[in-house]
Amino acid sequence: MPPSQLTNGTATKKRKRTTALEKTRSEARSKIVKKPVVLPTAEDVLVLEEAIAESPQHYNKIVTLLEYVQNASASLELAVTSAVSLCRVFCRLMAGGSLLRKKSHDAAQSTILEWLKDRYKDYTKELSALIVHEDPAVQTTALTLYMRLVKEDGAHMKPAGDEYYFPQMLFGKLMRALLYSEHLDDAVKQEFTSKYLNAYDDIRYAFYTAVSGLITEAPTPGPVFTANVLALLLTLENVPTADAPLLGSTYTTAPAPSMQKQPPIHAKPTHRKLLQETWLATLRLLLTKDQIKTILAVMSIRIVPCFTRPQLLMDFLVDAYDAGGSVSLLALNGLFYLIQTKNLDYPNFYTKLYALLTRDVFHVRYRSRFFRLLDTFLESTHLPAAMVASFVKRMARLALSAPPAAVVIVVPFVYNLLKRHPSCTFMVHREGSAEEREGWRKEGLTDVFEEREEDPMKTGAIESSLWEIEMLMAHWHPNVGTLARIIGEQFTKEKYILEDFLDHSYASMFAAEVNKSIKKPPVVEFDIPKKIFFKPAVAEGEEQQPQGEVSVEENPLLALWSFE
Repeated sequence: MPPSQLTNGTATKKRKRTTALEKTRSEARSKIVKKPVVLPTAEDVLVLEEAIAESPQHYNKIVTLLEYVQNASASLELAVTSAVSLCRVFCRLMAGGSLLRKKSHDAAQSTILEWLKDRYKDYTKELSALIVHEDPAVQTTALTLYMRLVKEDGAHMKPAGDEYYFPQMLFGKLMRALLYSEHLDDAVKQEFTSKYLNAYDDIRYAFYTAVSGLITEAPTPGPVFTANVLALLLTLENVPTADAPLLGSTYTTAPAPSMQKQPPIHAKPTHRKLLQETWLATLRLLLTKDQIKTILAVMSIRIVPCFTRPQLLMDFLVDAYDAGGSVSLLALNGLFYLIQTKNLDYPNFYTKLYALLTRDVFHVRYRSRFFRLLDTFLESTHLPAAMVASFVKRMARLALSAPPAAVVIVVPFVYNLLKRHPSCTFMVHREGSAEEREGWRKEGLTDVFEEREEDPMKTGAIESSLWEIEMLMAHWHPNVGTLARIIGEQFTKEKYILEDFLDHSYASMFAAEVNKSIKKPPVVEFDIPKKIFFKPAVAEGEEQQPQGEVSVEENPLLALWSFE
């Protein structure tokens, strides 16, 4: 046999034996039953925690607990339980001074100290990850644990030589996690505000510092950050104002009274200045229209009293006032406050105010607030009569197409303005000369009022008349007609209280009509017709319809609205 054939036959036998062996091994592996992975229990976690507390030799078990926290995707309950245990572990270490460097430490002890600090940083990092978890319960637990670390860190980790210490870096990491969280629950925001921000001066001071630092670090942090910052800032209470003192409460260790120089955290001017810087940095962010409206709605209540220099809000208020619409209406109050109290100049204030008087102003939800402010702005008797006449004329013109709930505001408002500025009362009874009346009768009356003129001093309203009020006297709503007739009578009443008319709506007017007691009810038709349109009646003996009248086929209206 040739050597080549001998070699080929030997190789074939080897391949067959190898294939049979692999088949046998595969069958054996398939018969092996895989054991399920058994996760540690809460008791196992407590055993590890007790071992760490007993001796420094078991510090390496901290790594095991950290791994449980990191594997939150495998078991969320185990991760939360391990995070709670680690919080207790590190609080004991801080209270015992095991995380502070001492002069008596040798090289081995210094190495252990650095290792513990690194694990402490890893733990705070994992807590930050739990704070941004989608589950609100996990967020609440992680926030509580983190704030406990802040408390213990401030109490026991004060560097040597410092008279007062607050863990601003640790707290800053918490704020970064909270403010950049896309899933931060509203209940968690409310808890953080009520339990910490509104309760302790040092937490509030650290919050201002952290927000200002994050905005400086990233001037355009994104819509999520902006929304979270505003949600916390707008719910702040107990903010320091010129009249209100600080709470005097601290979450961490309070500074000693014997300190020669108290820390800025207990100085009200520093608090107010820092809050002012925080708000100014927030207002420079990319805000949406709704966010601007929310800020302006509380501007005079929550923001302006906290500022040491409210005039710094001038640019923001002017931009909002120039935006138009409901944003301008909300910016009025703050802008007028700065003009009135801080002597700031805005030359086109009344021109812009006149431009806000549009048909939409009677339909916005801020209608009553706008008319309160408008009454304040036009209260001065030193305003030019031509300007006041323009406002009166424009409101009367808009009242022709306004809902009844808004018209009942306009009529008393116009009455008060005419009473306050007697030189404008000529607009009520402008009869004209005999030649003018003859011309009006033949050619009609052309109103000299320039409705599209933007400058209230150039509209010519003082030369016009209030014929719109005469039209309102015949309004379909009886209350509006009765109220409008007041303008045509003698001005014996000093003025009307606008608050009695500002909160009227369709609901309130309907309720007033329904609850009205009627002594003599009107006579109504008891026979309900079955049709609205009827065929013309044909006299007896007539064979065809009268001349000029149409049949049902020619007039389709006769077949409509049939209730038979």
